[in-house]
Amino acid sequence: MIHIDFTAGTHGHYLEFVCNKIALVTVGTPFDVHGASHAGTYTGDILFDANHYSDQQIPMRFDKVIHIHIDIDDLLPLHQISLLRVGGYGIDPATLEINTYHKLDNYASKYLLENIVQNFFTNQIQNSYNAVKDPSWPMVSTIDQFNNLPVEIKQECLENHKLKLLELSPESPDCPRSILLEWYQIGFSHPEQNHFIVKQQNQKKYDINKQVYQWPYRCFYNMTAFLQEIKKVAEWAEISYTCQRDIEELHFEFLQRQPYANSKVKCNKIIKEIQSGKSSNFDKLNVIEEAYVNAKLGWNYFS
Repeated sequence: MIHIDFTAGTHGHYLEFVCNKIALVTVGTPFDVHGASHAGTYTGDILFDANHYSDQQIPMRFDKVIHIHIDIDDLLPLHQISLLRVGGYGIDPATLEINTYHKLDNYASKYLLENIVQNFFTNQIQNSYNAVKDPSWPMVSTIDQFNNLPVEIKQECLENHKLKLLELSPESPDCPRSILLEWYQIGFSHPEQNHFIVKQQNQKKYDINKQVYQWPYRCFYNMTAFLQEIKKVAEWAEISYTCQRDIEELHFEFLQRQPYANSKVKCNKIIKEIQSGKSSNFDKLNVIEEAYVNAKLGWNYFS
C-alpha cells in the first residue's frame, strides 16, 4: 500500500483513482455530481490510499507516501476550489458576500468564519460607537443595543458622524465585499501567514524511514505536467505504466470539471493589462480573484 497524504481540496481522491488506474484496479470515472472524485469504483485491492493523514494525525502503516505539496503560487485556485468542493457545501466565491455567515458555518470553513469575525467584527460596533460617543450617551456593544438608543442619538451617529456598524452573525449574515477583499488580499500579500501554508508547515514531519514523493499541486491544472508527474510516480512505485491514453482521457474530463483551472492565467492577464496602462473589467472576477490582483499590484486594501 502507498499512502497519499493531502489537505482537503487538493484533489487527493482524484490522484488516488488515477494511481490505482495505473495499477489496473479501477472502473469508469470517479466524478460525482459536484465534480469531486468521491465516486471511484475499484475491481480489486487498491495499491494507493488517499487520506488526510497529516491533518488528522492518522497513522501511516506503510513506507511509501505521496504528499500533495502546496506552494504559494497555488493559493488562488486552492482557495476557490476548497470553498466549492470541500465537504460538498458548494460555496461559490462569486457570491461569497451574500449569506456569508451561514455558508461558512460548517466544519470545512469554520476557520475562515472565525478568523473574519475575530479580526473584523469583534468589538467593531462598540469601538465605532465609542469613537463618536458623547459622555452622556449610554454604552453600546451590540447592534440591538444601538437600535434601542434614542432616535436623536442614532440619527446623530448615522447622519452626522457617518457611523458604520458592521456585524457578521446569524442575524446579520452578509459580509461586506470590502472585508472579504481585505482578508484574502492579506493572505496573498503575506503568503507565509496564509492558512494553507501555515497548516502545511505545522504538519508533523514524516518518519525518517518513509519514502516520500512530493507531488506538486499545481500540475493538476496542466495536462503535460500532470502526465509527466504520473509517469514519475509509476517509476517511483515500481509499477508498469501501460494506460497513458486512458489517463489522458480521464484527465481531460477532470480539467473540464475544474472551474478555476485557468483562474490564475485570467488574473495574470488582467494584471499585465493594468500595468501596461490598459483598463480592465473587474466585473469578471470573484472576490478571491480580485484580492489576488490587488495583492500582486500592491494596491491598498479596499481599493
